[in-house]
Amino acid sequence: MRGKRLRRTVVTAITGLVLGLSGVAGATNGYFKQGYGTQNKAMGGVGMALSQDAFASGTNAAGIAGMESRLDVALAWFRPERKVDIGSLASPPGEGAFPLPPGRVQSDREDFFIPSFGFVHQIDADRSWGLAILANGGLNTDYPAVANPFCEQDPQAPADTGLFCGGSAGFNLDQLLIIPTYAQRFADGRLRLGLSPVLGYQRFKTKGIAAFGAFSTAPEELSDQGSDTAFAYGLQVGVQADLSPSVSVGANYRSRLRSEKLDDYRGLLVNGGTFDIPETFGFGMAVDITPRVTIAADYERINYSGVDAIGNPFENLLAALPPAPDPQARLGGARGPGFGWRDIDVWKLGVQIAGPSGWTWRAGYNRGQNPVPSSEVLFNILAPAVVKDHYTAGFSKTLTAQSDLHVSAMIAPSNSVRGDNPLADQPIRIQMRQYALEVGYSYRY
Repeated sequence: MRGKRLRRTVVTAITGLVLGLSGVAGATNGYFKQGYGTQNKAMGGVGMALSQDAFASGTNAAGIAGMESRLDVALAWFRPERKVDIGSLASPPGEGAFPLPPGRVQSDREDFFIPSFGFVHQIDADRSWGLAILANGGLNTDYPAVANPFCEQDPQAPADTGLFCGGSAGFNLDQLLIIPTYAQRFADGRLRLGLSPVLGYQRFKTKGIAAFGAFSTAPEELSDQGSDTAFAYGLQVGVQADLSPSVSVGANYRSRLRSEKLDDYRGLLVNGGTFDIPETFGFGMAVDITPRVTIAADYERINYSGVDAIGNPFENLLAALPPAPDPQARLGGARGPGFGWRDIDVWKLGVQIAGPSGWTWRAGYNRGQNPVPSSEVLFNILAPAVVKDHYTAGFSKTLTAQSDLHVSAMIAPSNSVRGDNPLADQPIRIQMRQYALEVGYSYRY
């Protein structure tokens, strides 16, 4: 425990900056960002074969090979709009049922500001090393304490008992990646390889769901424990190659990041508080159509189901119920329920046009599958990461011979998932839409 506290103290300043004093929310491709770096975000998040700044290692570890010494900083405004529509009960609730209050409830706290930071130091024409500090993504909901007629309540207590009979209900997951990278060029620069040890830092809390204590291995560590934090560790390796002067390809693999336990929520998260960061891999291509026009496309796979706390379905909980209850199928148990997310495929397409007078224009499209099945809507009221389509645009302007300004914008139209409450006979629809605007600055030295 002492070692864990010491490591948390060492990174407090960095993580406080990047996660922000008021927290970070992110939910685009599942809960991962659609891309890293202002320039690449404006192109739908592409970057496997097209690396443009010190954030490149967030997408492909090979991207900084031979890159000039530079510093990149960015600040994003992100607005996720989350809501849930709950239908009326089709039949009276039976014994052990868990009905929710009918009506629409919208999550509060919709505006977030997310900084990121990266630098590269060029060792020589073929070798560079760098460090990127990036918000990997996250989830956030904060539902007000609406009146719930199904809660058992002291007549002297306030009437607004909340969605889950615990007052204001919500969920917050922030994930930060610290990625030191070494990358090198070979074969006269046509082949580039990169390697990164990846350090993840997580901050987690939930509130207002203590009523699920009847299904938990540790009800006292299920809800309303404040923020708990943990480190996670993994590795990534990337490659890029020039097939011709105008065609480049790239691929990257990032391992599952094994996390310390979030002990304060051992009664909620699978296996006593385990919450690893999923494995990802992808590949892409960039083509210079003309000296001024570049088109890039990426494919990415995010293996959410490989992390039990994310992938285990709610139906696992049924094994914890009579007549033959399995205690390890309860919340917090080794086979307990998670959010029931499936693995997703993400496709990204972007175009970049170099204009006159130091202007560069960009646009892109990102299509990610929705990870939330209709059978999992109950728990995903807290984590409604269901958007699929992302439309992006942006530009860069050269300020001096050494510096540039970058802007990107993103709109993710509303998407919803409908399903039934597995603990009562009533329909649920979860919904989200998103907006983002990011400003970045680059300085080459």
